[in-house]
Amino acid sequence: MKNATINNLDILICPICGGDVKILDDSIICQNNHKFPINDQIPLMFNDDKDVSKLSVTQKIKEFYEEHPFPSYDEKDNLSTLINKANNSIFAKQLNDELPYNIKILEVGCGTGQLTNYLGIAHRITYGTDICINSLNLANQFKNKNSATRSSFYQMNLFKPIFKENSFNVVISNGVLHHTKNPELGFKIISKLLKKDGYIVIGLYNRYGRVFTNLRRILFRLTGKAFYKLDPYLKRKDVAQDKKNIWFSDQYENPQESTHTYREVLQWFRKYGFEYVSSLPEIGDFSEINEDIKLFAKKSKGDLFSRAFTQFTLPLKKNNEGGFFIMIGKKISELTTFLLIIFSQYIHHIIDESFFIPY
Repeated sequence: MKNATINNLDILICPICGGDVKILDDSIICQNNHKFPINDQIPLMFNDDKDVSKLSVTQKIKEFYEEHPFPSYDEKDNLSTLINKANNSIFAKQLNDELPYNIKILEVGCGTGQLTNYLGIAHRITYGTDICINSLNLANQFKNKNSATRSSFYQMNLFKPIFKENSFNVVISNGVLHHTKNPELGFKIISKLLKKDGYIVIGLYNRYGRVFTNLRRILFRLTGKAFYKLDPYLKRKDVAQDKKNIWFSDQYENPQESTHTYREVLQWFRKYGFEYVSSLPEIGDFSEINEDIKLFAKKSKGDLFSRAFTQFTLPLKKNNEGGFFIMIGKKISELTTFLLIIFSQYIHHIIDESFFIPY
């Protein structure tokens, strides 16, 4: 790990003071003597907000995923089975097909690192971060077992990053921000890690696409798991029982969850300097998601009604487990961001958006 960590030192910083870091024995130490151990090749650089009155949301989520690492590997998983599984995911396959080689990719909230390891196979330098050390251990064990040398893993609190700003070509945070105390702040912080013209890929629970899951959650709380097969994923015969148990815990017993809309994320993009690129499902496309999609091809962000209708049909899509949606933005210059904010404020002064439903 020392050699790999030394190679990455140029973009690493201390999460406490933001200072430069170096290797000292089996630890990473910053210029202000904040020290972080390296455990089984994984730098443990997690730093939480201190709250003496109660357990922080970050700590609650950390403890939850230490007990329920997600997603799980199968015992016989190797590079071949990982590639096959990823190719069966339209999103993962398209990422791999469309992202160029020799770029730096950061996955924030990588879990067990399956996507980080997968994208690193094709001559990309991939970094996976998570708060859960059990998940990171599984990710790193798979990496070492299969010689996935282009990926590396770090324990990190996304609200206190360990990387310098403007370090990555692509930042992916899929299914993470909605489990934090402040998703918008989390977006703002991780978006700074992108280089200009880099892409951010954000996956969130949708406010309207999540409706069936929320109803099932209420039913499960009242009846236990008597009707658990009402969840389509839990009925699948090609999924092992332990993976179903982890899915159930993640979907129905998670201690922190929020839901979001297309319009809300578009506001984040505008506010923090991103041009909308595309979404999954695509706004205004009411057909099932298929392999013809192009994630990084510029699409229309639609209007109030097309966004609303797209979200209302989310629960009906066969391949949209959990009421999930993904949005992709491209980082633009600070001057362009400033001009867009001024223009947006001018438009909002003329048109009061409070009359609109938040889609």
